Amino acid sequence: MQLNFYSLSGAKSLLILASSLLLAACSEPSFKIKGEIEGADNQSVLLEKSDFMGRWVIVDSTRTSSSGSFSISRPAPAAPEIFRLDIDNRYIYLPIDSIETLTVTTTLKDFGTDFSVTGSEKAEALTRFEKEVHALPDNISADSLTAFKRNIFTKYMRDAQGSIVSYYILTKVKDNKPLFDPETDDYKYFAAVATGFKELRPYDPHTALLENTSVNAIKKRNAERGNRLQIEAEEVTILDIDLPDENGKNRKLSEFVGNGKPTVVMFTLLTHPDAPAANIELSKLYNRYGGNVNFYQVSLDPDQYAWRDAARNLPWITVFDADGEYSKAARMYNVGNIPAYYIYDRKGDLAARAVNIDDLSKQLASY
Repeated sequence: MQLNFYSLSGAKSLLILASSLLLAACSEPSFKIKGEIEGADNQSVLLEKSDFMGRWVIVDSTRTSSSGSFSISRPAPAAPEIFRLDIDNRYIYLPIDSIETLTVTTTLKDFGTDFSVTGSEKAEALTRFEKEVHALPDNISADSLTAFKRNIFTKYMRDAQGSIVSYYILTKVKDNKPLFDPETDDYKYFAAVATGFKELRPYDPHTALLENTSVNAIKKRNAERGNRLQIEAEEVTILDIDLPDENGKNRKLSEFVGNGKPTVVMFTLLTHPDAPAANIELSKLYNRYGGNVNFYQVSLDPDQYAWRDAARNLPWITVFDADGEYSKAARMYNVGNIPAYYIYDRKGDLAARAVNIDDLSKQLASY
């Protein structure tokens, strides 16, 4: 998890940064993507990653050499993720678990359709899957598509419990349609993969998303059949947090979510020099809604006593996570930068993510 706590400037801020939760860049674990793209001379190559709302955002870029070689290094993700290389809206998708080095070989002409990736078994499996999807005929029959998906599950998902490749396959879109549709009989594939994630990656944010998808699909199917739903697995409605407030009383997020009010979940550092100014703006936003929006603030501060002093006068719920940088709650929410804001709607569904207070204000207006 790469934590960039607010904007820092000046020697004083640098000292604070050095003593905070951040690891020095030189010692930060990283992954590497390199390769050769024949025919690409000084070609722009983008590295992208999907955000919490499923939108792809650029996280890095480089240019190829005259021979088509390139290399990009990035901090290792807190949980396995799918990245992609982008050249002129043509993509090569890459699974990253931690600190692996992947090597991509292709040509500029065939970028995104004919390529090889080496460096990990998951990357090689994902490459084989992509080629199989590209080879699907446009006029494939329903029976043939069903057989294709059954074969894909057997080859890539059934024995790959907790693999980010399985998650990617389930969310693959071809010709603007989902390859696997949870509102059809494909729901069973979502349920099977969700079970593997829950056993091996209980705090991975993908786990709750898979469980929600499979549970909701089963609910809908049973409702359409007029049957009462019986679910053996635990139903996941929110990514719950249970941490102590400034008085030492544990406060569960689920006590506030879904009570008819939107709920904002914030990950912050209350003892950072920029925090007071941020809290003034948050107070204005909180007061604007007159108690019609719940605020639940998770603090990752290294000093619990200083945090308690800062939290005492805040009008909303503030809890302390002693795990700091290694917070399980932050991993659940796929937090990459601090501060981070998430919005649950009135019904209790996780609906949006905001990147700053201005964005949060605009997002709340919709809920």
